[in-house]
Amino acid sequence: MSLKDFIITKNIKRIRRDVQFSNFETANTISVLYCIRNKSDYEKVKQFSSELSKKGIIVSTLAYVFKPDEIGNNYFGQDKNNFFSDKHITKFGKINESVISDFLNEKTDILINLCTEKLFYTEYLFALSKAKFKVSGLIDCKYSDLNINLNNNQNLNFLIEQVTYYLSVIKQA
Repeated sequence: MSLKDFIITKNIKRIRRDVQFSNFETANTISVLYCIRNKSDYEKVKQFSSELSKKGIIVSTLAYVFKPDEIGNNYFGQDKNNFFSDKHITKFGKINESVISDFLNEKTDILINLCTEKLFYTEYLFALSKAKFKVSGLIDCKYSDLNINLNNNQNLNFLIEQVTYYLSVIKQA
């Protein structure tokens, strides 16, 4: 077991979560966790969030920023859009930012992980979230209730299309 897995496993034991299926028809609140490598990623997720909001869904986002200096402060904390970097979470999982703690404690209907690659910080937050239904594009994500297979297509646009498709057509049995 790697150090990352040990930290996640240790901390996830404290989480009590009421797992409950939800889709775009039944969800009132959706949280989106994603990674920003460039301004284009931010714009894509912003558009996706806007489309969800038009459906009457309350959306909040939290993004991991690889290079905060390149993104700039003009994006930080706008309209329930929050950002963090590796300086906000230690390698041992200690969270140093209230925005992150608030995001984790939201009892949102759906948490969507739009990261197209495995990253300790986003995987850790995804695992610790108290969301009722968790969706991820990482096929082997063991903390997800619905894993979407991207068939090695690590493209953010494709992931958003797939999430939109599945959460629009899947109904509770």
